[in-house]
Amino acid sequence: MAICTGAALKLVACPADSPPMATLLQAKSVSPVASLVDGMLDLVPLPQAYVRIREIVDDPGASLRAISEVVTSDPALTGRVLRLANSAYLALASRVDSIDHAVRVLGLSQIHDIALATSAVGSLTRLRNDMFDIFDFWRMSVYTAVCARHLAIGCALPAPQRLFIAGLMHNIGNLILAHQLPQAWMECTLASRAQDRPYHELQRELLGFDYADVGAELLRQWNLPPALVQPVALHTRPIADVSGSDQPFAAAMHVAAVTARAAVWQS
Repeated sequence: MAICTGAALKLVACPADSPPMATLLQAKSVSPVASLVDGMLDLVPLPQAYVRIREIVDDPGASLRAISEVVTSDPALTGRVLRLANSAYLALASRVDSIDHAVRVLGLSQIHDIALATSAVGSLTRLRNDMFDIFDFWRMSVYTAVCARHLAIGCALPAPQRLFIAGLMHNIGNLILAHQLPQAWMECTLASRAQDRPYHELQRELLGFDYADVGAELLRQWNLPPALVQPVALHTRPIADVSGSDQPFAAAMHVAAVTARAAVWQS
C-alpha cells in the first residue's frame, strides 16, 4: 500500500488502529487529543537533565555553576553546547574549551533551548515508524526551525531562538498520529496527495483535530512555556481565528513550515 512520506512514497503495510484507542477517542467525556498524548508520555519522556535545567533557569537564585554541572552530566548535551559556543554564529576571538566558559558565553536562555532541543529530538526519535522516513522528518523540521528564526529576526519578533525551537517541534504531532493511529494517519496523508489539499484539513475532517493540536498537547504535558506551545498549536489555523498577539508567531511558523515542506519535496 502506498504511503506518502513527504518527499517520497513508500510501500508498506499499515496496521489497523487498535479498538481500545478507537473507543477512547469516541468517548465524549475524554479529550481525544489528551487521550492520544497521555498514552505517549512513557515513550517520550523529557530526560532528567533537561528537567533539572528548567528548574535552575526558573530559579532566580540559581548559579551558572549549577547549570554547568547538569550539562556536564549529559555527554550529548555537552557536545552540542560546546559546538554552538565555538560556532561561526558567535564568532568569538578565542576557543571555548570548557562548559563553564560556554555557559557564560551562551547564557541561561540559550542553554535551556539547546537542552530542550536535544532532549526532544532524542525522545521523539524513539517513535520510529515504517510509514515515516525519520531522516526526511527531521530534515524538514530543521528547515522549518531555521526559516522560523530568520522570519522572527526579519520581522523583529522577540526571542527568535524560541521560534527556532518551536519550528523544530512543529510537526511532532504527525509522529504521534502515525504511531497511535496509523490507519487514520495513512488515509489523511494519501487523501492529501490525491486531492491536493493540506493534510491538516483532512485530519480535522476525519479526526476532529490535526497534528498541530496533538503536538501542542505534548508540549503542554511536558510543561513547556506558552511561547513554545502557541506557535505549534496555531500554525495550521486560519489567521482570522488567531488572537492578535499570537498572529505574528503563528504566521511566521506557518510560512516557515510551508517553505520547508516545499524545499524538502523539491530536493
